[in-house]
Amino acid sequence: MGGAVILIPAYNPDEEFVRVVGELSSSGFRVVAVNDGSSRGEESFERARPKLAKLLVHERNRGKGAALKTGFAWILENMPDADAVVTADADGQHRPDDVRRVAEAALLHPGALVIGARAFSGKVPLRSRFGNWWSRWTFFILTRVMVHDTQTGLRGIPRKFLSRMLEIQGDRYGYEMRMLADARNYDEPPVQVPIETVYIGDNESSHFHPVRDAIKTQWALFSYCVSSIAAFLVDNGVYALAMWFFERTSYRQDLEVLASIVCARLVSSNLNYVCNRVLVFNSRASWRSYFGYWGLVVVIAAASWAGTAWLSSLAGVHGAWTTAVKIVVETVLFAASYLLQKYFIFADRQRSKEDGK
Repeated sequence: MGGAVILIPAYNPDEEFVRVVGELSSSGFRVVAVNDGSSRGEESFERARPKLAKLLVHERNRGKGAALKTGFAWILENMPDADAVVTADADGQHRPDDVRRVAEAALLHPGALVIGARAFSGKVPLRSRFGNWWSRWTFFILTRVMVHDTQTGLRGIPRKFLSRMLEIQGDRYGYEMRMLADARNYDEPPVQVPIETVYIGDNESSHFHPVRDAIKTQWALFSYCVSSIAAFLVDNGVYALAMWFFERTSYRQDLEVLASIVCARLVSSNLNYVCNRVLVFNSRASWRSYFGYWGLVVVIAAASWAGTAWLSSLAGVHGAWTTAVKIVVETVLFAASYLLQKYFIFADRQRSKEDGK
């Protein structure tokens, strides 16, 4: 496998790192490792050094994303015959046979990111199972790409994309998620290679915390949910009050619903726009985006009105009780609104927040 180089970022490694390097080197791979400012494990690095093609060192801990970029840059400059780079973890969770298969796939698919995807079957630590479930579905909502294992560190990157890897923002775990998101722009969709699920102990060596780091890596979606919940509470509160008022009039029910939605949306949408522009998408867009946002509000409101009035009529409910129907309708519209804001209203105007800092 002379065409593929293995890159291992390591932080405070133990005996497993020495074993991993030894097995991969014995299998014919060239292995580059990055010591990401480790505070311990110096003996492991020294024992592995003879079998490494290169050991790169960060003077301080900068994060896994920074370590990967350091390795990519060195390989790009110093290994012109490397046709692909395979990233692997230092804790022994990736078997040499799986590394080889990912490397082969990366060489066979020079236009795609290759992912070593774990099946998460059998005895899997709860935090790993939950972390993968959370990341997989939030990643799908964000990118419209379904990747079975978003947390895997075993990935194959063809040489033509190494320069692109260096341009992706982030130094910590968010970098790997952005790497996956960027893969949808490649020549081919991501190639997923099934690999064995291996855990050392109960996965104690993992530095990934599923809730904390998932929030960091999908901050825009998380903060959008918080913003939407606040707007949701305001919107439905105003809506219920308006329906309580209008049901004492002689208007038709569909007009009562329309008037109540207009009142509620005027209040909640202005609050939501400010939160989304400033806190969620951190946008540089001028205040002209306000008109684009309100265009979306009109479309979503029309869909909400039509859906609420129609379903209320079918269910035979009246007055404030239509609030429950409205909640069902707007739950469906929630994802559509997020995607339209992300990819149209605030598209290409966002400042990426540095993850993990």
